[in-house]
Amino acid sequence: MNSNAKSYLYLHLAVFLFGFTGILGQVISVSAGVLILYRCLLSSLIMIPLLIYFKSLSGFDKKSYLQFSGIGIILGLHWLCFYGSIKLSNASVAMICLSTISVMTVFFEALFNKRKINRQDLLIGFLVIPGILLIHQSLKSDFKLGFWVGILCSVFSAIVASLNKKYINSGNSIAISWIEITIVALLFSVSIPVLSAFGYLEFIQPSQSDWIYLLILSLFCTVIPLTLSVKSMRQLSAFSAMLVFNLETVYGIILSMVILKEYKDLNWMFYLGVIIILTSVFAHPFLRKVQDK
Repeated sequence: MNSNAKSYLYLHLAVFLFGFTGILGQVISVSAGVLILYRCLLSSLIMIPLLIYFKSLSGFDKKSYLQFSGIGIILGLHWLCFYGSIKLSNASVAMICLSTISVMTVFFEALFNKRKINRQDLLIGFLVIPGILLIHQSLKSDFKLGFWVGILCSVFSAIVASLNKKYINSGNSIAISWIEITIVALLFSVSIPVLSAFGYLEFIQPSQSDWIYLLILSLFCTVIPLTLSVKSMRQLSAFSAMLVFNLETVYGIILSMVILKEYKDLNWMFYLGVIIILTSVFAHPFLRKVQDK
């Protein structure tokens, strides 16, 4: 197997593993904030041997630490909204909201890099709107808040992706991920006890089964896929990688339907909206590639 084929294999495996995050977020019984706290703490600890082995933290200056720490705070808000969306609705709803990230990233990249928005990108952005409205209309009333929290999750994720792309050249990718994850862990380790003390949050310790799921989430759905995706990017183009990453939503929804039987809570309007959004998302990189020729 040549290096390019291996890279595709690594990336597909990474995206498939990322697809389980929604399911695990559904079955872990603790609140979204507590889940994120333990996920990030465990992931940060697991990544330390990798950092030592690859000497990944060398070459970072104070400015870089501050930049990626700031991005880490936004990443924490993204995860809070993602798992909050799952708790308020279900994994399928959260995953389809996540699929709008690539379209939103176009707008934030233009904003942060101070350039005009491409007309084709703008068109794709508008094509997503009917899908979003269809999904919102299809949901039960008690799922709709979870849907909008999921859309907010995509906004935060697009900001993180755009800022990471802007500053990625100032450090090792694994080290950057570790800094951001560790900042999230520190942020939630301080905020959750404070919120709990003032009665805004009930801090419930994970059960024995929760600990098993948290360990799986941290190792198999965070550290391993993150490492595989970073490794694969050395060989693959951004276009190829975007196409594969778009499959995360597909994997996540299929897994949620099969494992959690979530199709019972959803109707044809939801899946029509999913088709519209995914068609727009998958068409976007193809249109960009045609335009660039």
